[in-house]
Amino acid sequence: MSDYYNKNRGRKKRSRREKIGFYTAFSICLIAVSMAIYSTYNTMSVPQKATQPQTETTQAQPVNQIVTGVRETLAEPKLDSTIPKVTAVSQEDTTQTSTTEPSEDALETMLSTDLTLTYPLKSNNILREFSKESVYFKTPNVWKPHLGVDFAGELGDDVCAMADGAVTKVSEDRMYGKTVEISVNDAVCIYSGLGDISVSEGDSVTTGDKIGTVGSVPYEASDKNHIHIAVKVNGNYADPLSFIGNNS
Repeated sequence: MSDYYNKNRGRKKRSRREKIGFYTAFSICLIAVSMAIYSTYNTMSVPQKATQPQTETTQAQPVNQIVTGVRETLAEPKLDSTIPKVTAVSQEDTTQTSTTEPSEDALETMLSTDLTLTYPLKSNNILREFSKESVYFKTPNVWKPHLGVDFAGELGDDVCAMADGAVTKVSEDRMYGKTVEISVNDAVCIYSGLGDISVSEGDSVTTGDKIGTVGSVPYEASDKNHIHIAVKVNGNYADPLSFIGNNS
């Protein structure tokens, strides 16, 4: 009888311990599951909190308040692409460009003298005309006035006096080559780009006399073979073609 009582008592003790162990294990599992759910919730909720400020920046702001988080792209200003024409005059150009603005206009200059000229070459081929406006020179790569007339010819062609006069100067210019100046009353005819020179200072020449041959003009070396003719009337540059008669 006592043995039966002891056995039942031992079973009750074991069942009580088993219940305590079961609830303890159940509690631990419940706590673990709760912690896992809490951790998962925190992980999922972090991006939502991070993106919240971005959505708030898109909300309308009251007038006259600074809006942050917004970058405004301004259109780049367009620059004026028009490049002004640049006139470059060499300091060495003292023979032909010492006076670039005549004090009298072309008509008054022509009427102030009875100068009559003929063509200096038989070809009468004009390569470049007189211009007070700036024109492009390929060899020095500059823009400047062209205060003379270029007459095209072949190397060695005869260059003739355009009017009666006296040889007042024979020189060699670094920019315009071999040069002869012939004075005719109040005018001076300047022949540049010569090869051989047939006259000397002090000589008198008559219209059509040979004064030299076609050579080269260093300042205009990129152009075809030619001579450069300039005319000064009372110290002012004038267009040589204004004085060439129609029957020349």
